[in-house]
Amino acid sequence: MNKYQQIISDIEKQIKIGKLQRGEKLPSIRTLSAQYSCNKDTVQRALLELKFQHIIYAKPKSGYYVLGDENEYQDLEVLITDGHEQAYEDFRLCVNETLIGRENYLFNYYHRQEGLEELQQSVQKLLTDSAVYTQLNNIVITSGTQQALSILSQIDFPNGREKILVEQPTYSRMNELVQSQHLPYASIERTPEGIHLAALEEIFQTEEIKFFYMIPRLHNPLGQSLSRKEKEDILNLANRYNVYIVEDDYLADFDRQKKLPLHYLDTQNRVIYIKSFSSILFPALRVAACVLPSSIKEPFIRYKNAMDYDNNLIMQKALSLYIDNLMFAKNRQLLLSMEEKQELSIKNALKQSPLPLPYHLSSRGILLDLRGQTKIPQLKHSYLPLNFFESSYLNPCPYDYAYLPYSTNFADHLKKVRQLLI
Repeated sequence: MNKYQQIISDIEKQIKIGKLQRGEKLPSIRTLSAQYSCNKDTVQRALLELKFQHIIYAKPKSGYYVLGDENEYQDLEVLITDGHEQAYEDFRLCVNETLIGRENYLFNYYHRQEGLEELQQSVQKLLTDSAVYTQLNNIVITSGTQQALSILSQIDFPNGREKILVEQPTYSRMNELVQSQHLPYASIERTPEGIHLAALEEIFQTEEIKFFYMIPRLHNPLGQSLSRKEKEDILNLANRYNVYIVEDDYLADFDRQKKLPLHYLDTQNRVIYIKSFSSILFPALRVAACVLPSSIKEPFIRYKNAMDYDNNLIMQKALSLYIDNLMFAKNRQLLLSMEEKQELSIKNALKQSPLPLPYHLSSRGILLDLRGQTKIPQLKHSYLPLNFFESSYLNPCPYDYAYLPYSTNFADHLKKVRQLLI
């Protein structure tokens, strides 16, 4: 048992036998650090874990106290109510741990372009949990999704083609990449109902498509996921017409239904899988993982080496620790719990203010289907926090959809939307 586990175990035992009573203050971090002959960060991490389990709580500028009554924490302001705050605290501890006794991460270069091997191993376990099965040497760590997409857009593919197919609407930064690099492209409409397969086949048949960039589940920005049958049909077309697919699975960790990724259904090594970590942690964490077919890995690594000497080793090591210490899984569960509560609030608000148009509900807000609506100008000039996805289109935005995100004022915003549409 390491020091971190020992501190947790000892405090839990002392509470159980009554040596530490409800409301009693725990020894200070300095005292516990000396008692267990470990650094303060180890103690802090153990106390945060006990705090997350609602065994203890913190008082600002005072210390940690035994919580006792299971329901008592509901009245305490100091407990974590924001999942991102918890993620920040946990990740900060991992960064600190990375810096202790690991000067080689600061003063030496790491020439392995595939990424830190420890992080590759950690990511492989996460991917397996998401039904993405791959060998370790097919995983490449990049400086965020954007770097991965940039490299894929520039390197040669085995099919010898250049044109990229993109859904519309899609991830705004993919559109920016296409426009800024003047990449040859084709587009296909993505709606809440999915992708029109006949239109997709015609594009595959008549255009020289290098790869099809798509977001099969929890689509950005529409929020919907494709069915297994739709994924299988798309893969069959890709195999028939020798087209690769880049699967951007940036919100995989928020899929409570745990739908299968395209990569799982791929039997011909057509799918390039990209996993981001910024959505479940914080945007500044520019680390992503790519699962590459062997035929694409070599040119990918060669191009990456030319543009990026190495990824941030401190962040890579910290993320590896964060995953291996189960902090990633813990934070994911916390965020999913928060989203379930948000979804319930959204449903209650919709009961109070039913909308006179089609909409699609998610745990983060609602997507308004504005196709055929005549009151779009009123919505655009209403000063409501509506997102019309202008940057999600390569061509002029058709204003077919608007997104109302969840907020503390969601019920009031929804009433205003209803008033404008009636």
